[in-house]
Amino acid sequence: LDYDALARTVAEHDSVIHLAGIPSLVKGKSRQTFEDNCQGTYNVYEACAAAGIKKISVASSINALGQWYGKELLPVRYFPIDEDHPSLLSDAYSFSKKILEEIGEYFWHKDGISSVSLRITWVVSPDPRRLDGMARMMSQGPDLEFFVRNYWTWVDARDSARAFVQGIEADYEGAHPLFINSDVNLLNLPTREIAKPHYGYVTDWREPIEQDEALVSCRRAKEILGWEPIYRLIPEHGWNIPGR
Repeated sequence: LDYDALARTVAEHDSVIHLAGIPSLVKGKSRQTFEDNCQGTYNVYEACAAAGIKKISVASSINALGQWYGKELLPVRYFPIDEDHPSLLSDAYSFSKKILEEIGEYFWHKDGISSVSLRITWVVSPDPRRLDGMARMMSQGPDLEFFVRNYWTWVDARDSARAFVQGIEADYEGAHPLFINSDVNLLNLPTREIAKPHYGYVTDWREPIEQDEALVSCRRAKEILGWEPIYRLIPEHGWNIPGR
C-alpha cells in the first residue's frame, strides 16, 4: 500500500503482472482483506497510469462469483458458467475480487490501460511433494464440498503462469475478466453425472458437455489471449502431463 515506493518500481517497466494481496478469506480480517486487495490494486493501476504503462495482468479469482466463501450458495443459471454469469457476493474476499475487475474497467476508460483480470481456479502445482495431499483429496470422490463449490475446476500452475504472461503480450484492448481453468474437470469423470446431485436444477446447458468437459468456460481467454490449457491430471499415468 506504499504508493510512492510502488510508483518508483513500476516506472522502470513497460507492463505489470499484479498478484500481490491477500489470497483467501481470513476470519476477522474482512476490512483488511478489502483494503489490501482493492486499494492495493487501485494503486497499481494509478502508478501504471502515471508511468504511461498500457498493459496489466491482474489476479482475480473464480471467487469473483462468490460461491466458495459466501454465506449463500450461488444460484447457477446455466452451464458452463462464463464471465457473463451473475455473481452473489457475501464475503469480503470475493467482493474484493469483483471490485478489482471494476477497477480495471475504470482505468481502461480513464487512462486507456488494457488489462485482464484472470479468474484463476484451484491452482495445482506439478511439485511431486504435493502428490499425497492431492491424492487424498481426490480419493474422497466428487462430492467433496471443495470440489462441488468450485465446480470441479482446476488449473495447472504452468498454464496459469502462461495466462499472466499472455495477458501482457497478447494484442487486445479493453478490460476483461477471464476464467483461467482446465477445460476438463478435476476428476476426469463424466461431468453431468457428478454435477447432477448438486446442480440438477440447472436446465440451461449452453455448450455440449458429454464427457469430462469443464463446467466453467475458458472460451473467452482463448479468444482474447490465444491461451489454451495444456496440462491435465491423469493419476494412473502421472500428474500434470501435457494433452487430453
